[in-house]
Amino acid sequence: MLKRVRRIAALGEEALTSALLLVIVILVFIAALTRYLGSPINWSVDIAQALFVWVVFIGANQAMRSSGHIGVRLVTDRLPPVTRTLIEIGVGLIVAIFFIAIIVYGIQVSIVNYGRILQSLPVSYSFVTLAVPCGALLMLITTVQGIVANVQTLRGGASNDSSAA
Repeated sequence: MLKRVRRIAALGEEALTSALLLVIVILVFIAALTRYLGSPINWSVDIAQALFVWVVFIGANQAMRSSGHIGVRLVTDRLPPVTRTLIEIGVGLIVAIFFIAIIVYGIQVSIVNYGRILQSLPVSYSFVTLAVPCGALLMLITTVQGIVANVQTLRGGASNDSSAA
């Protein structure tokens, strides 16, 4: 049941980033077209830039879930499986602490930026800065899932299925 919920959440996340990317393309096209016609609408670029920040951080979680981030496994691939799994757990814990710090400080930055507005829109800049702690929260969840899968592997339980999110 949990795997199904994670899979549905992952599909929803992919649909959201695809939809946001489509909106960004449309907004940039409209901005270019109206600028060419002599009546530029600057708000479309501001919205596209704000949405792009969200796409980047949500997309970073998708890459993390599918192990799409760059990694150097030259040394760890040569280690025994138990040692490799222990290292992955340790790195996962360090990464989780980093994401917690990003969430805490990202929320503080969002609160500080509440009164600031986007250049051409009456929208709080907090909308943009909230993408950082939200993306970090998604990546923290993915990291914890990977840690749990590695612990289960050490215990001889379920296979290392951290990408089943």
